[in-house]
Amino acid sequence: MWISDIISSKRWFITSLLITLMIPGAVLATLSFYAEDMTQEEALEVAAVAVKNYIDENPPRQGWQATKVYISEEQNLMVDVHVPRFDHAEVIRTRSERIKYSYLKLACPPDNAWVYEWLTGENRIWINLHHHGKSLLEAPCPSNKAKGFFS
Repeated sequence: MWISDIISSKRWFITSLLITLMIPGAVLATLSFYAEDMTQEEALEVAAVAVKNYIDENPPRQGWQATKVYISEEQNLMVDVHVPRFDHAEVIRTRSERIKYSYLKLACPPDNAWVYEWLTGENRIWINLHHHGKSLLEAPCPSNKAKGFFS
């Protein structure tokens, strides 16, 4: 009996509580019904914008200049990095592939960079080191251990 007395005496409170919970719930249910998952291409475009913003905030090392961020035909996230000094370019060009890759990693974001949150596990940032149009090395940055938002 006492539950029915509480319900009848607090009817305005229970009604307002139900309305307060039902309206946002209905809005969220409607939005989730119309929400779509991102395709791989859309996620890569979002990651490209994130990488561009990251490079603008954290330019590559040693005076190198990131000239272009784009998605290649192979669906890789590419960053063109210009090595302006001839002596730096010659040192990179004359080294073994393993040492060249060590130089390339200088242009990669560090492992804990926020930009990796926007990349899926299979997508990686590729760096193209070049000196006045001549490619020195094109290779991916080391893979990130953590998964991103879109994985």
